[in-house]
Formats: sequence, C-alpha cells, structure tokens
Amino acid sequence: MRKMLHVLGLFMLCAIASQSLAQQRFMTEVFTDVTVESNVKYGENYSVLTGAPVLQDLVMDVYTPTGDTAPMRPLIIMTHAGSFLPKGLNQLPFGNKNDSSIVEMCMQFAKRGWVAVAMNYRLGWNPISPSQEVKANTIINAVYRAMQDAKTCVRYFKKDAATADMYKVDTMKITVGGSNSGGYVALAYGSLDKTSEINIFKLQDGSGNPFVNQAITGGFDGEGGMTGVNVYNHPGHTSDVQLILSMGGAIGDTIWQEAGEVPIIAFHGVADFLTPYHTATVIVASTGDPIIEVSGSHDFSRYANTLGNQDVFVNASFSDAYTLRAKQITSFEGLFPFEGPANGFEPWAWYNPNDPNIDTITPGATGYGSKLNPYASKAKALTYMDSIMGYFCPRAVVALGITFTGIEDEMDKTNLSVYPNPSYSGMTISNSLKQDKIKTIELYNTTGQVVRKVSDLSVSEFFLERNNLPAGLYLLQVSYDKYVLSNKVIFK
Repeated sequence: MRKMLHVLGLFMLCAIASQSLAQQRFMTEVFTDVTVESNVKYGENYSVLTGAPVLQDLVMDVYTPTGDTAPMRPLIIMTHAGSFLPKGLNQLPFGNKNDSSIVEMCMQFAKRGWVAVAMNYRLGWNPISPSQEVKANTIINAVYRAMQDAKTCVRYFKKDAATADMYKVDTMKITVGGSNSGGYVALAYGSLDKTSEINIFKLQDGSGNPFVNQAITGGFDGEGGMTGVNVYNHPGHTSDVQLILSMGGAIGDTIWQEAGEVPIIAFHGVADFLTPYHTATVIVASTGDPIIEVSGSHDFSRYANTLGNQDVFVNASFSDAYTLRAKQITSFEGLFPFEGPANGFEPWAWYNPNDPNIDTITPGATGYGSKLNPYASKAKALTYMDSIMGYFCPRAVVALGITFTGIEDEMDKTNLSVYPNPSYSGMTISNSLKQDKIKTIELYNTTGQVVRKVSDLSVSEFFLERNNLPAGLYLLQVSYDKYVLSNKVIFK
C-alpha cells in the first residue's frame, strides 16, 4: 500500500508540476534579460550576388536567456523575409537578421528559455530578367542555397553540442522557422530531400534539365558540388530537426511532402497577394512579377494533415483560446490563418520609419510599413505575435517532446527525454548525458501497479514497447546509479 500511495503521490506531483511549469518555461516569459551574441560565424559558402561566386562568411545572432542554468535547451532558428535579395536592393525596408519581427521573436523565445537564432543566408537571383525561365530558375536556386545554409546552421549547433557545448542546445529539440521568404526556406528544409522532387516538370528548363544542378550546387545538406561554388560545412553531423515553423511561406510543390516528415506549424495572412494562401503563382515583392506556382499554408497544411504528419497535434487535443480561434477559420491542425485585407502580408512585422523604402504614400499608411504592409505598427505586430506564440509554444512542447517533471532536484544532473509522448506503439527513453546509464525502467498504471519493468540495463537510450498495454496515463520511473527520474506518459 505504501508503494501504491507513493506512486499516486508522484502522479499528483507530476500533474501539478506539468501544469505550473507548462505555464512558465518554454511557454511564457520567465527570464527578464536576454544575452545577444552578434555576427557569430556559423559557416562559409559562395555567394552569387556579384555574378561570379565569391566566398562569404555565414553569420547569425544568438539569443540566450541571461542567467539560465539549464543543462540543455531547445533551439529555434529563424530565417528572415526579403525576396532573397539584399535589404534596399529589394526595394523593401526589411531583408536581414535585424528585421524587427525576427529580433522580437528571438527575444521572446529566449525569455521563454529557448536558444533562439536569427541567421543571415546567401541571397541573390535575377528578378529583372526578361526570361520567365531565368527568373524561375534563379529563385529556386536561391531557396535551395538558403536551405543549405539553414542546414549548415543546424550542424554548427550539433557540432558545438558534441564539443565545446557553449550553447547547451538539446540537439533532439530543434525547430527551423522563417517569415515570408524565410518560410519558404523552412518548408523546403522540412520536405525537400529527394532528387525526384527537384526534377519535377515545373522545376526544369526548356531542355528538360533541372533548375538545381546538384553536381554544381551540392546536395540537399550541402555535400559535394563543384569546388569554388559550394562548401560542405561541419561534415559528420546530421541536419535533422524536429519541427518547422512557417510564417507566410509556401512550399515549392506538395509533391515534396511525404508521410513521416516533421510536423509544421503555419501562420498566414489569407489575403496575402504575394505568397498565395492556396496554390497559385507567387508574385515577387521587388518587381510585382509572377514567377512560379507554389502551394501556400492552406494547401500544404491540408496535405500534412492528410499524411498524418500533424497527428502529434491532433492527438494532443488542444482547446486553448488560440486553438479555438484558429478552428473558427480552418479545420487543419497546425494552421492559424489571419483574416482581413490589412493583415495579408506579415501582420506580425513593423519596419524602421527612417528607411527610404517605408510607405508614406498609401492612404492610412502608418509610417512603419512597407508598400506590401502599409498599415504596420509595433502595437499591431505585437498583438499578432502574441497569437503566434500562444498557438506555437504548446505545439512545440508536444512536438519536441519537452517534459516538465520538476519533481526531483536530480533533474539538474541529467536530461530525460521521452518521445513520442503520447504514443501509439512505444517510446524512446534517452539520456543526453551519456555517462549516466539507465539501469531500470518501471511503468506504473494509475492504481500504482507495475505493468512493465525492464532491469539489468546499462544504456543511455532504450525503446519501451507498448505491447498490449491499454490506452491511458502511466507513470514512468527511470533509475540510474544515484537517482530516479519520473515522468508522465500516455499511450493513445
């Protein structure tokens, strides 16, 4: 009976800790100050902005919560908007890692306990060519290069985690996201991984050659390619991530999407006339010219749901106010559309009023908007950002397998990861501190009975099969040499 009461007590503590901590770290701002490390070099590669390839540093700003002592933290990498052209040259008041929306989001994530990154990536394509084929060819290659750079950035942090570990990143909890053009990059990152996907008809020239020549440009991760054109940064580390965030982005083609790919959380202005909400021809911001057909948030979200890639969200059965608002507009889990013609393009952004490309002509322009978003203001943007964070963070916690045990002080000594949770068939139990080996695993039902026990282990990772266990809530206890950790788990 004492053992049963102890286990039931742990269930109650787990519930309390999960409820209280879920309202704090990773979900809401729990840190006051953020430390920003600017212009960190995460790699190098060849730019085509000047025509002939020129080697350039790839740089980022890293935002971390000041004073944080957590041994490991989730990572989110944000890629900026700007039509894949340099700020100013794109005739827009945005286009690099210092954009207001990217900086604000990184600050907010860091205050929630994340490591947040605003990364620059290689830019350049030919929007003024008289040839439609050249415009389509060069912008597809721009997306491809930016995707390679984002993967370089991910591998940089995985290399750091395996060596100096300066940033304390949990490499099993990484999100790649972006706004507008950056959303295209993030979506390509999550889905473009087969040669057949870049060989589809609309991505070929008139002679049937693919726009992306991997023998020159390199593979999806940046491997290979031609010397003097491509550099493979940080080999020996994977580019795997666990979640994609798209804000106003589109996917090159839904044929890129497959079952088993990472889930997507998407936000989109339904009235965006540049990046379509459905499937249509994308319009380039700098010239207003049509370029190539893409699929926006409505269509790639519908397909992701159909493929089962969003099941982690569906099974969580969210019922918060942000979810309920999104469900008033769409039935697709992971998608939050923003309605209204004034909220079409980047309603979560505002721009420097001293920039020469600020819109001061459109009637009603605020003086903080572009010609694409003339009604922007910081107050309005922060309102939309609140919705983005309120909808994104709970889903990220579920998709990344972030747990809130908060019971034992020993949690500071290790990092227990259980995923997927909830699960249908089984779950992986891992310890990021490889020197601390799992010795025994016990699973209790809500009456305190041991329903599964695996002992005599000495591993840092173990897959616990469900077998014939009924659906429901269980308490997982993982024993190490000197301490025991507990966590709630659910079988669906």
